Order: sequence, then C-alpha cells, then structure tokens
Amino acid sequence: MNTRIIEKKEQCIILKFLIKLGKSRDKCCNLLKKVYQKGCMTRNSIHAYFDEVNRISIRSSNKIKKIEMKKDEMEMNNNIGNTSSTPPVSITYSPPNRERSNFHCTDNLCMPGTSRDDHPIRTTNNEREDEQSNEMKKLDTIDAVGTIAKKPDTTPKLTALMPVEKDAACYNMNHKNRGKCIIFNHEDFSISLLEKREGSAKDAARLQKTFGNLGFDVELHDDFTFSKIQDVLTRVSQLDHTDNDCLCVITLTHGLKKDIISAHDVMYESNELWKPFVANKCLTLAGKPKLFFIQACRGDESDDGVQLVGTRSLRGTETDSGPTYSIPTHADFLLAHSSIEGFYTWRNPFEGTWYIQCLCDILDEYGTTMDLMSMLTLTARKVATEYSSVNPEYRTLHDKRQVPSVTTMLIRSVYFPPKSKE
Repeated sequence: MNTRIIEKKEQCIILKFLIKLGKSRDKCCNLLKKVYQKGCMTRNSIHAYFDEVNRISIRSSNKIKKIEMKKDEMEMNNNIGNTSSTPPVSITYSPPNRERSNFHCTDNLCMPGTSRDDHPIRTTNNEREDEQSNEMKKLDTIDAVGTIAKKPDTTPKLTALMPVEKDAACYNMNHKNRGKCIIFNHEDFSISLLEKREGSAKDAARLQKTFGNLGFDVELHDDFTFSKIQDVLTRVSQLDHTDNDCLCVITLTHGLKKDIISAHDVMYESNELWKPFVANKCLTLAGKPKLFFIQACRGDESDDGVQLVGTRSLRGTETDSGPTYSIPTHADFLLAHSSIEGFYTWRNPFEGTWYIQCLCDILDEYGTTMDLMSMLTLTARKVATEYSSVNPEYRTLHDKRQVPSVTTMLIRSVYFPPKSKE
C-alpha cells in the first residue's frame, strides 16, 4: 500500500513537470502509461490532475499580471501628475557599452527616452543650448516594452588582458596551450523516464581522440550528477586561462524542448553550462572563443525531409595592435546543437550519434586548415544529406532526417593551427 502511495506521488511530480514543458493531456497520459504500465494512474485521474495544475497556474499568472498592471498605472500617474514647482531632475539612460539492430533512436507601453516633464520646452536663441538639445535627441535607447529602472550603475568596470587587436579577423590561437575540452557523457540515468543512451561511449571516445589531436587538454566525465557538473564548471571557470587559446565544453545526453537537458539525476537548462564563463566571471577567457557542443534532442518532432530533383544546370551564387577596446560579456561564444529547436536527434546504438560522428569526421580532415564555422557548415550538410533513420518497427520514426544548428556570438574566425611539440 505504501509503495502504491509513493508511486502515485512520483507520478504526480513527473506529471507536473511534463505540464510545465507544455505537454498535452493525452501526451502526459501516454508517457506515464509507458513507464508505469499497470501501476499507472487512471486516465481520468491524470486528466483531473492536469486540469487542476493548469487552473492553479492560470490563477497565479493572472495575479502577477494584475500586480504588474497596478505598478504601471501608479508609475504613469506619477509621470503625468508631476506638476511640482521644483525643477525636474534630468535622468539619462546609459545603455551597455556597445563597442544500425541498426535501429536509430532519439535522443504597457512607456518608451524610454525624454519626456515633457523631464525636459520642459523652452524657446531660445542660444546656439550652445540648441546643440545640447540636439545631442540629447541622439541618445541611444532600447527596443523594450516597459520602463527603464532609474537607478545608478554601481557595477565596477572590469578589465582583462587583450588577447587580440580590435580589428583582427581571427582569434589569437597561438598561445602556449590550446585549452581545456570538457566532455560530459551521459549514458545511464537515475530518472525512470529516460532510457539508456546506447552508443554514447562511441561518441565520447571519438571526441577524446579528435579534440586531443587538435591540441586540447581533454577531460571526460561519465554519468555525472548535476551537482558534480556544476563543480567541474566552477573549477574550470576559476582556472587561469591566460596561456590558453580557448575553451570547449561538450555534452552528450537526453534533451527536451526549451533547451532542457539531463544530468544523471535531474533535468536542467543548458545555459547552466556556459554562464560561468561569461567575460565578467572568467576574465582570463575574455576575448577568447568559448565553444559549446550539445548532442541532445530539443523536442519531439521529426523531420520527414524533402526530395530535391536535379535540373539541367545549377548556377552558383555569390555574396558580397591597436588601442584598447571593450566587448560585451556574452561575446565570443558559440553554441552548437545537434538539431534545431523542437526536433529529435538520432543515435545508432552501435555507431554513435549522427552529429558527433560527422563533426569528428570533418574536424579530423579539415581541423587544422579550415575555420570552425565553415567546418560546422560541412558537418550540417553531411548530417542533412547522408543520413536517414532506420526503424521499421515504428514507422513514425523511420526514414527521418536531421539538421544541426549553430548560435554564434563569435566576432572573429576560429582556426586550430597545429601546436608545436615541445
């Protein structure tokens, strides 16, 4: 009896998590039945709990909206009712400085700026005042709904060593060391909903060899809990990377929509991987490439593909040490995913994942001669044109396609020239 109660509570927790991820009632029901089978809650119980959680969520959301609306109304009334004879305080907004079995498996609107109350209109023939007025009109603002918080910026200005000149086309990859490559490989999970990722060890071994050949100092971590992952990331972010070219972090795991991925014990947002390395937190990596590769599903949609028929001719297309400088804290990042948002990625239990195997193929062949973005384009083409899923037992998973995606904040080209062996 106690076991059944505990099992029901566990199902409710999982159900609540699935609801937050936007799963439908029927989808939730099917997933729970697949895991718990005869011990699963009844369909009516699942639907009732689903509706109750949604009602609570809507009620809470409405309360938050009412509070925000009251705040906006109060602020607007304060702005409109500013009739005090005391001269208005001029507040200037300063924006941030811009400077193959062979089966495949899945893995109110207040615009920022000047207002009538803040800047009374005056007629003057004084040229200096006219110039100052014109300068005020040219202040940068932001494209955002709402009001700008009127508080002083007390954040201290951080400085870091400049690894490359401002207008350099390529990152400086001639430091003493290439840098760290951290691999988090997840094959087994303690979360009952997640199946074993057979074939992931193949990917991990291949990545170790490929990135080792490019000169990286590779660390492999298998089936780490989220706490252990955080420990590793914190440790690496606190290292001195002065003599390193860059950083690379690779994660092989299961994933869901909205870039939720899994550690051995819990699900977490993938941005937890890169947040410790933004420039104001890891100064010795400021201005250097920070590369993140994530092999994980990003939803539950599959890609049927479209067949392209050749024509008689295909025509190519064409497209058109200096002073110190500042960069945004989120510059120099590259986030490479094995698929686009919302879609499955594919893995062969015997050969590994399509994406990682193709990535290693391209890096092995062109790693020291071609820039990284070009290599990622070749990787995407290889995955998109040379692979299709084989799963005749489940027709909905058979003959499907995949295309990787890249989000880049890199501001220069990345090359991996050979390191001299000392």
